[in-house]
Formats: sequence, structure tokens, C-alpha cells
Amino acid sequence: MKKIAILLAALAGFSVLTAFAQQTASSYSITTDFSYTSQYVFRGLQGGLQDVRGDAFTPSVEAAVGNSSRNGYLGVWTMQPLTRYEGTSQNNEIDIYAGYRQKITRTLSIEGLGTYYWYPEAVTIDGITQTKDTYELGARLTYASRGLTASAYGYYDFRLQAITGVGTVGYSFPLTKLGASIDVGFYLGTVGMKNLLPDATGDKIRRSYNYYGFDVVVPYHIRANAIVSAGLHYATNQNMPDGTPANKVWFTLGVTTSF
Repeated sequence: MKKIAILLAALAGFSVLTAFAQQTASSYSITTDFSYTSQYVFRGLQGGLQDVRGDAFTPSVEAAVGNSSRNGYLGVWTMQPLTRYEGTSQNNEIDIYAGYRQKITRTLSIEGLGTYYWYPEAVTIDGITQTKDTYELGARLTYASRGLTASAYGYYDFRLQAITGVGTVGYSFPLTKLGASIDVGFYLGTVGMKNLLPDATGDKIRRSYNYYGFDVVVPYHIRANAIVSAGLHYATNQNMPDGTPANKVWFTLGVTTSF
């Protein structure tokens, strides 16, 4: 029933986007991304909630309607591990998300978004049940001008009972003659969770930690609507239990198309 409800919500979201486009004479766009990552890291943690080790394929598709001043979007992002860990296959992840952006000045915009995280292969190991799904709402404020971008994010996850705050700053160095750029970004975040394993029995596990890192990505336009990109990334975390992987360096390769 929950999966049916999520599907209906996604269809309802798409209907809202369509109605929005019709009422405002907005344009439609579909963006697909096929990316490879040498290591999956989510908010400073290797492997995210499922502790995935090794490389992964992370394709996504997003539909959007709107214009440069406001737009709504609906998308699906997946993480498919390519590496077997200790002789067994690892859990994949499917995220369904939707949001709305609105410019409030020439350089400042606000955004609201929601994400449903689904882990279809979650199992019980040594009596501990992995998280099967969760969902969160968030908001962000973004300043963008002349290649400089700065954002402040806030999220609340209802099943993990987690509050996340993130600040980012980035700059895009144009390589106009090459049809490329060098995009550099830094981020700093903090997470406070009251229920790390909501599907497990017993007492709730609390966890609070900080994380930070940087990204260097080089996108290259092979066509007007197609980009290939390569990225180098670093992330680490603080205040996690001993043995938690930190100081992670990984790379990504991707192809993005839009129409």
C-alpha cells in the first residue's frame, strides 16, 4: 500500500506540474543523467544508510516545467552498487523527489522540496533490521551571481527524526573557448538523528555528527543539450563512532542530456 501511495503521489505531482505549465505558458524539459561513482557517499558517510561499499551506477531522470523565474520538478534517482561486498550483493536505493523553485530577486531564490528514500533490498542482519524507507522535507535559500553560488539548506526526516543543516559555496570558472568550465564547491553540514534504525526493534539509536568536503567538477558540452563531466570529490565526518570510514576521496563520470 505504501508503494502504491508513493506512485499515486508521484502521478499527482506530475499532474500539478502539467497544470502549472498550461496556466503559465511554461516550457517543459526532461533531463537524464547516467553517472558512475567510484564510491557512494551521502552527507559525509560512506554508503549512506545502507553502508554500501565500492563503486555504483547512479542514473536519474527529471521532468521540469517553468521558466527562469519559477519552476517545478519531479524526478527519480537511483543508486545501483556494482561491487559485491564480502561475497554478497549490496542494497540499492531509489529516491523519488519533487520540488518548486521561485526567484525572489535577480540573484536570490527559494526552494521547497520533498524526497522519498526507498531501500527495496533491506534485510535483517544479526537481528538488526535495515531501514526499508524514509522521507524528508526540505527548504533552501540560494544566492547566485557571476559564477558565484552560495546556499543554505534545511531538512527534516520524519522516520529518522533527523534535522540536517547544510551550507555550500561554489564558483564556476568558465572555459568558454573549450565549451567547458571548472566548477568548485565546498560544503559544511550537521546532522542530528533521534532514530537511526526506525525499522529495528529495541531502543532508539541516536546519532549526531558533522561533515564537510569539496567537489571539483569539469563539465564539457559535446552538444547543445548534452554534457559529459568528470569530478573529484572529498568528504569527511566528525563525532561518529570509532571505525566509521572518514576522509573519503572518490571520482565520478557522467553523461547528462536534456530535451
